[in-house]
Amino acid sequence: MYQKRNEITIYRGSHQIGGCATEIRTNSHRIIIDCGANLPNSNVEGAMGDEALTQTIFSGEPCDGVLFTHYHGDHMGLYKKIPQDIPLYIGSTAKKLLEILTEKLDFGMNTAEKGLPRIESIKRFFPGQKLKVFGDIHVTPFIVDHSALDAYMFFIETGGKKILFTGDFREHGIIGENNTLEKMVQTYIGEIDILITEGTMLSRINETKQNLIRTESDLGKRARELFRTNKESVIVVSSTNLDSIMEFYHALPWGMDFVCDAYQAKLILAAMEDKGKYYKQYRPEMIHGKPRRLYIVGNDMEGLGAKENCYKAVFSILQRKGFVMLARESNPRFKKIMEQFSDPLIIYSKWTGYLDGKHADPKVKEFIGNHRMEKLHTSGHAYVETIEKLIRLTNPKVIIPMHTECAENFRTMPVFAAYQDRVKVLQDGEAYYF
Repeated sequence: MYQKRNEITIYRGSHQIGGCATEIRTNSHRIIIDCGANLPNSNVEGAMGDEALTQTIFSGEPCDGVLFTHYHGDHMGLYKKIPQDIPLYIGSTAKKLLEILTEKLDFGMNTAEKGLPRIESIKRFFPGQKLKVFGDIHVTPFIVDHSALDAYMFFIETGGKKILFTGDFREHGIIGENNTLEKMVQTYIGEIDILITEGTMLSRINETKQNLIRTESDLGKRARELFRTNKESVIVVSSTNLDSIMEFYHALPWGMDFVCDAYQAKLILAAMEDKGKYYKQYRPEMIHGKPRRLYIVGNDMEGLGAKENCYKAVFSILQRKGFVMLARESNPRFKKIMEQFSDPLIIYSKWTGYLDGKHADPKVKEFIGNHRMEKLHTSGHAYVETIEKLIRLTNPKVIIPMHTECAENFRTMPVFAAYQDRVKVLQDGEAYYF
């Protein structure tokens, strides 16, 4: 007798942060959501390596497409290993930013290794527009707040069920202001059958309690205080964490200047162009009726100029007025530039785990050296209260945790007590039938 088969399989990510890949399948169609590389120093016992993961997922079985929730490497870093005949999908602005990022990463590689041709072939989706190209699996992307700009949740309708796949999300950044998560869920999603949710912050609760910077808005307010008392500030921040960068940009007092390299400037300008129409913090800071200038370090302006409101950084002039400089610790150029500064303040705006412990990055510690440092960072992920809020709003019959080191905590934490009987903890590679 013919038996209908609908499955959810988390190939990797059920008990680790990052390196995610999830399959949704019916009898005749299947899609993959995210195909991420393992984070550095990720050594979860029993978890597949990157090569084994892609070989398992793409073993020759037909696949209707791979959808990426956002551009972070732990969610799409294995895109080059996906067979060329399988279409890839990502948000429109995310694709634009990826093209800038990949062009930078491709520099010096031979033609066969370059990723830009594959990135340019990615198909774009748009918030609220249903994708009906996967047979009986219908997917509607909804934009969410995350430390990657243009990140998405996926509302999936298949087999008579409603599934919400959160990807990485939060509600304390620029996109999440004014209660947009609740409004979006109530207006477009409602109650669902299955919630597949990230739980990154379940293992970082103490870290959250110790951090006074709860929101991106908090970050901007504290940055303004620091800029007023420090004429030379160097910010160690991910170049694609545009929410934080825009907060720093707007926090800079009039009379001081904003410095970055051409790559960072291209990302900022692309983000402003696409998101400024929707979010105030993504619009240029106007000074005497003109947009704040971006001063570019290095000899190569990479095609940027006055038309893009970009000018070459001359530190002998900038130091008189005061400035803020975005820095990339992996680029020796910034270390050399800092030798010109008298007593710069380092503003560290990344996860504190990169400073100490098993995930510590020696390049970060070397860059900071003996300089004064202030930590100024807020998480890119949902606090446990936000996850509980989403569960309450969607009232799922089944909750499947992923992107977490503490999946079992969904059953034991007091904040989730009312939902403990709904939690289904999967192992990597285990199918859930619905």
